[in-house]
Amino acid sequence: MMLTNRQLLILQLIIQLYTETLEPVGSKKLMEVAELPFSSATIRNEMMKLEELGYLEKNHTSSGRVPSNKGYRYYIDNILPRQKQPVALSVRNQIREVFQQSTLEIQDVFRLSADILATLTNYTAISFGPEVKTATLSGFRLVRLNPNQVMAIVVISNGLVENKVYTIPGAIDDSDLEKVVRIINDELIGVPLDIVAKRLKTDLPILMNRYMNSQIQIVKVIQEMMNRFENDRMHVAGRRYLLNYFDHHANVDQLKGIYQLMDDQSKLHQLVTNDHQDIQIRLGSEMDHPLLGDFSLVTASYETPNQDTGMIALLGPKNMPYSNVLSIVKGLREELATTIEDYYRNL
Repeated sequence: MMLTNRQLLILQLIIQLYTETLEPVGSKKLMEVAELPFSSATIRNEMMKLEELGYLEKNHTSSGRVPSNKGYRYYIDNILPRQKQPVALSVRNQIREVFQQSTLEIQDVFRLSADILATLTNYTAISFGPEVKTATLSGFRLVRLNPNQVMAIVVISNGLVENKVYTIPGAIDDSDLEKVVRIINDELIGVPLDIVAKRLKTDLPILMNRYMNSQIQIVKVIQEMMNRFENDRMHVAGRRYLLNYFDHHANVDQLKGIYQLMDDQSKLHQLVTNDHQDIQIRLGSEMDHPLLGDFSLVTASYETPNQDTGMIALLGPKNMPYSNVLSIVKGLREELATTIEDYYRNL
């Protein structure tokens, strides 16, 4: 059943009022705030119809009503797209200022995108840096820090860098280290990362043992660094804001479960994966996760110049102010895309 223009207006106003005040909305409050050109009786009747249709729910502690899951979904799909969500210049400048720090590595940019989003919204933000499926190994170095320590540095073609300091026997001289670097670079530079990972488990250990002092153990070190390229993709910011959505009667097990979810990279990635290029909003049961029935998840994907895909996401209550949140997410995604393009251009 199609909603009338009057019902659409009332639903929109109730959702906006409720997200601003978190108080159930009654017809009297609606008339006071919105100055509607309808009688109180007309507004009450329309609110009753919206409740009968499942778009509003009666709050048991007052005479007011709150949006239902169906009401939010209708608002997000049919009303929100008609509204402009301009990004406030102050917000845009705040995001840009953080991204334009000259010392940032590309990993820092992906991590900071979640930090910025959490700070600007007071919700929990999740960032997944781009997948590295198209990347190749582009550089490997060993730098001796002292007689017993070296730093291994691995660079891949999309600009990501990992380093690790590890201990070696003092008897190993610089010529041995140079030989290691030469073998790795000869064998693996320009090779896709999935092939690099396979070769580190198969022929590379044999090759290194044939020509090198086995005490250097470099293959294991490189494997650890390669794993970190994947593990470092995820960053969660603003976990503490999750506590704001639970009152003192909250289910402690539910809270523990949500915090555990925030640490599970595989499950979290599955949750935030967005099949759409545009911004997507999922409500409660739509996430198909038993702990998130009262939550809403806003996700936005972005691409690097290499067509690798990253994700930013925002987890908050269903009654978040969607228009404001969408403007922030859009602004962040645009500034993130610009920052990534500039970074790749300067590689």
